[in-house]
Amino acid sequence: MSAAVAVIGLAVTGVFVWLSASANAHTQQHLLQTQVAEAGQVLGEVVPAIQTPLLTSAAILGVDHGAAAPVRTSVGNDVGTTKGKLFRSVTAWRVGPAGPTELLRIGAQPELAARPRRLQAFFARIPGPRALAVANLLTGRAPRLGFAVESTGTAPRYVVYAELAVPPSRQAHVPASSAFDRIDFALYLGRRPVGANLIESTVTALPLHGGTSVLIPFGTSDLDFVATAKGPLGGSLLPALPWIVGAGGLVLTAACVWMAEWLMRRRRMAEALAAENHRLYAEQRSISQTLQRSLLPADLPRLAGMDLAARYLPGDPAADIGGDWYDVIRCDERSAIFAVGDVSGRGIPAANTMASLHYAIRAYAAQGDDAPTILCKLTGLLDIGRDGHFATVLLGHVDVEDRTLTLASAGHPPALVVSDGGARFVTPPPGMPIGVMPGCSYSPVTTVVPPGSSVLAYTDGLVERRGEHLDTGLERLRAAATGGGATDAATLLDAVARSLATEAHADDVALLALHWTR
Repeated sequence: MSAAVAVIGLAVTGVFVWLSASANAHTQQHLLQTQVAEAGQVLGEVVPAIQTPLLTSAAILGVDHGAAAPVRTSVGNDVGTTKGKLFRSVTAWRVGPAGPTELLRIGAQPELAARPRRLQAFFARIPGPRALAVANLLTGRAPRLGFAVESTGTAPRYVVYAELAVPPSRQAHVPASSAFDRIDFALYLGRRPVGANLIESTVTALPLHGGTSVLIPFGTSDLDFVATAKGPLGGSLLPALPWIVGAGGLVLTAACVWMAEWLMRRRRMAEALAAENHRLYAEQRSISQTLQRSLLPADLPRLAGMDLAARYLPGDPAADIGGDWYDVIRCDERSAIFAVGDVSGRGIPAANTMASLHYAIRAYAAQGDDAPTILCKLTGLLDIGRDGHFATVLLGHVDVEDRTLTLASAGHPPALVVSDGGARFVTPPPGMPIGVMPGCSYSPVTTVVPPGSSVLAYTDGLVERRGEHLDTGLERLRAAATGGGATDAATLLDAVARSLATEAHADDVALLALHWTR
């Protein structure tokens, strides 16, 4: 056993070392992607910074019909060779059928102006007003980026063209205070990291490998930002985590080996205790079930012209006993009182409450009380605040000769009368369950049933299902009672139990059927 624990411990330690190393690599990659995405957002702000002064100048040209002086005033401060100046040169052009005509020049000679055909072709490719056209001038002796914006309105067209100088070394310096000082990067013009399109980089050894990249829309072109990490981006703890996990795993494995030895000595004691608990629980449940069944009548009384049958269907075997019961009390040769009830809760307390109500109903029936009076007297025997239980009870009085059925209900499901292939529920006026409010009154309902009819009384476990409306269960009961063609009480109960006592039936159920034989 100890050897097995050692092998498993070492295997688990190896797995966790591998997982921690993988987590470190994943975290490193995630942090790098986050930094690259943030850098992409920063670079995305470059377009408005370049485009805005050019758009303003183009609008001035369009409004002032090519007047150069206002443009010089608008954009002149952004042009120069000193630090902080945005453009190396800015020019304004009128574009006509004969080609572009220069109206204004601020700063140095534009590189593109030295190549008129390329300049004219570049101006022809401007997508339209407010769009920033980008020219790749990175391969010349003085590498630059060109930008052009067209004025709005009708002919003639005015174009403002600017060039931004790129350092010939293409080297970028990132200060230590920057959020991006822990990554190396290379920035390219276009969608691919081609050396000829490099704008700037923090390293000389290109291309960068093992990193990640992001594309940033840049006017009519794109910027490709490629980056790798200089070192751990998540701090020094993450790279050391696999070693920490490995050392901790070895310590835990040693502790587990010692624990296994100790547990083996305790195992037999635990198994013996579990067996004893199982025996005691089985004994207690057997006693409880014996108590409950002893409270149900062993035999039902005989009435001329009437057939009686009853069933008790236990629910979940793992659950404790419930408080469901049934009873039939013979009044005379032609009539009887029957009762079906259900006490809330489970266990011995519910069974004790059921017993007290069961015998109280018998006592009140013996002294001649009718169903409503019996229910009213029962309210003085049970108090949910004191006893912790309440009960629903259906009491019925049957007169065999007159074929009358009188019912009174204390919050119990209605009785079902089955006759001539059909079935109907007989619902007394609703009354409070026993134990909820003392001194309640209950009103009866009386109905005459056809010859050969059956009356079915039951507890709610037969029709209630979790998450289902009660009406659905009642209709299921009606269909089961009428679908089997039962001709006596026992057959009716068998058909109902076979149809409704399924795996979905988890509660105990008491069933009582009374069948007129003529």
